[in-house]
Amino acid sequence: MGTLTDTKVSEKNLTTVPKPVRNFLDVGAGDRVEWHVEDGQIVVRKLETE
Repeated sequence: MGTLTDTKVSEKNLTTVPKPVRNFLDVGAGDRVEWHVEDGQIVVRKLETE
């Protein structure tokens, strides 16, 4: 898997989830994502709601 895009972290430590990533994860406003560290890599997954 390759790089989709990159973002910049703001002075308040915020960043935007880029459109290619939002599309890939099928997430939008109000959705939640999980952040994991796996084998030294950061993994972002859509949090499935019940």
